[in-house]
Amino acid sequence: MPKRLDPDELLKQIVKLSAGRHKIFLGMAPGVGKTYRMLEEAIELKKKGVDIVIGYLESQNRSENQKLIESFEIIPRKVFNVNNKEFYDLDLESIIERRPATVVIDELAHNNIPGSLNQKRYQDIEELLKNGISVLSTLNVHQLESIAPIAEKSIGLKINETVPDWVLNKSDEIVLVDISIDELYARLENKQIYSQEQLKHAMKYFFKRNNLYLLRDLALNLLAEKVEVEVISEKLKARIKERILIAASPIQSSLKLIEHAAGIAAITHANIDVLCILDKQSDEKLIGKLREMTKANNANFILLKDLNRSISDELVHFIKLNRITQIIMGYSKRGTWKDFIDPPIVFALLKKTANIDIIIVGDKEIKEPITPPKEKNIALVRPTNQNFGKLKIYIGMAPGVGKTYKMLQDAQEVYEHKKNILLGVIDTHGRHQTAELMENLPILPNKLIEHKGKYLPEFDLEAAILAKPEVILVDELAHTNVPGSINNKRYQDVQYLLRAGIDVCSTVNIQHIESLNDIVEQVTGIKVRETVPDWFISHASEIVLIDLSPEALQERLKAGKVYSVDKIEQALTNFFQKKNLIALRELSLREVAESVEHVMYPKERKAKVLSFVDINFDTLRLIRKSARIANRLQAELIVMHITESTSKLSEDKKIAIIDLEQLIVELGGDFRLVEGKNIINEIQNAEEKINPDYIVIGEPESFNQFKFFNGLVTKKILNTITNTNIWIVGNYSRDE
Repeated sequence: MPKRLDPDELLKQIVKLSAGRHKIFLGMAPGVGKTYRMLEEAIELKKKGVDIVIGYLESQNRSENQKLIESFEIIPRKVFNVNNKEFYDLDLESIIERRPATVVIDELAHNNIPGSLNQKRYQDIEELLKNGISVLSTLNVHQLESIAPIAEKSIGLKINETVPDWVLNKSDEIVLVDISIDELYARLENKQIYSQEQLKHAMKYFFKRNNLYLLRDLALNLLAEKVEVEVISEKLKARIKERILIAASPIQSSLKLIEHAAGIAAITHANIDVLCILDKQSDEKLIGKLREMTKANNANFILLKDLNRSISDELVHFIKLNRITQIIMGYSKRGTWKDFIDPPIVFALLKKTANIDIIIVGDKEIKEPITPPKEKNIALVRPTNQNFGKLKIYIGMAPGVGKTYKMLQDAQEVYEHKKNILLGVIDTHGRHQTAELMENLPILPNKLIEHKGKYLPEFDLEAAILAKPEVILVDELAHTNVPGSINNKRYQDVQYLLRAGIDVCSTVNIQHIESLNDIVEQVTGIKVRETVPDWFISHASEIVLIDLSPEALQERLKAGKVYSVDKIEQALTNFFQKKNLIALRELSLREVAESVEHVMYPKERKAKVLSFVDINFDTLRLIRKSARIANRLQAELIVMHITESTSKLSEDKKIAIIDLEQLIVELGGDFRLVEGKNIINEIQNAEEKINPDYIVIGEPESFNQFKFFNGLVTKKILNTITNTNIWIVGNYSRDE
């Protein structure tokens, strides 16, 4: 028999069901397109028969907004008389009396005119929600109470209109309206949002490039954290957000572990837990220092004493309870006879966990802190060859979020400003609204390529280069070309166009980025075959995220706006499950945020990541993970395979090595094949010559019944290499 609900809990559920829904369109700054995106949503609701009105909206002399407003009923503004002057503001009473299903209200952080029922607009919205009226509203990230002080410090201006964080937390849906800094500057200039004098002043202060990068990064990471809450509440196994556990003890070297973890956390936005294991002779002063340093780095400090189980079991218990992804610990050099009796704690952790990386911090001092600098003057978005075209990529969490649609919207704007633009190849997937945006734009005819007795349509690269447009749209970067094409992959076609000095706009889904291949498979259970190299994505001049909530994407799918009717049910039960979309959304937010941070905090010294790989079933995954580590650290990647003799390699191994090198090059790394009979000696030689910041190795393949032989090479590496940080990549193939 189901448990009866507590009367108070029952009342809360009834109130929640009767309340309106609040959807917030979040942006990094004025002018990014929040109001336009909100009006597009309103039009879609109106088409579905929803009774929707405009309660308050500032068109800001933006013609595209004005066109969308014309089809709506507008609630007249209320007149307020202050000091014999008339002011106009939201008429809350009239909206409640009209009782629409949904109301559009701009500027959530607005301070109401004196004499209004409430001091703040968000309080008006609360009243409407309580009355069962749903609300669409807009907000800039710097107007959030927790973000305002950070923004004020950077911008140097007082932010007078703010919204408490609980308003955002309580909302039913948040959508980020993302835009690149260059595109925002073009909008400010072309759309004449401000007068020339106002714009000149704004560019010196609020709209300085450094400020906008900071605000964009804050917006992306803010929403990523909100989505992470959904990941946890849905009890998903996917671990997109990094969580670092420091295995510490009350000794001086533990301070270095905290410092090292703080550097990684600053780059990856990870949470840190310091688990300090006490013994009977623990130094109280040192414990105090550890606690202070932990607090200074916004980490959690946990003391552990009087253990009822082994240290490894205590750590494993904590890891599983707290969704830990990385363990940071110090070296513990031992003799091989000790390994025979009691295997190292590292191996106990690897054996008892999955999806965990272990970082063993070496003695070597890092020449440059891996913590990004607090301030950096940003002169350029990305270094580019002046003769090359610029690449703009629209990225999304999944098919159907609106990447091609947004790309075409932007293309219409570019065309209006008399630029020579060409639609190279666009796949509308049968979506009428997307096809409508192609009207009036010049289209390049497809080339027909003969394959197995059939003529198949494909992008005509030669014709595109001969046409010499200023801008060309080439959809679906990860697409595999028809056999017989000049290049195997579409991104290679794009390379040719860029070298010809043509600017290219393209689209890609997060699952198609090569180094994320394994994470995506872990999240969705689906192996993505078509990928784009990370180095190619990193060379884009602009990367724009097209954000959408999982619920909204599923609604689009059900409405037949993503796939044909016969594919909908299969899509919903496979890739498009809500849990998958939540994880992919967080992944896309964090990836774009990292690309912004790489521009904000470029490394003055290239760190080095040296990865040692064998030839086995897990090699490709280890290479992709090594590339991801290097990319996040903005480091040079060197991958090395040691073999006794290249002349004795079988044909299968030779082919495998060729495939390895190809993948490493695609990931932006350098492959080295080394001959040597003693693996440990060769690893030591490589460490001395290359002087890496990290050595990356994989988890031992299997745990043999004879303990002494478990990961023998790995044990020797840990006992021999004590100067360099060692990153052991955990096995992702076992179920947790």
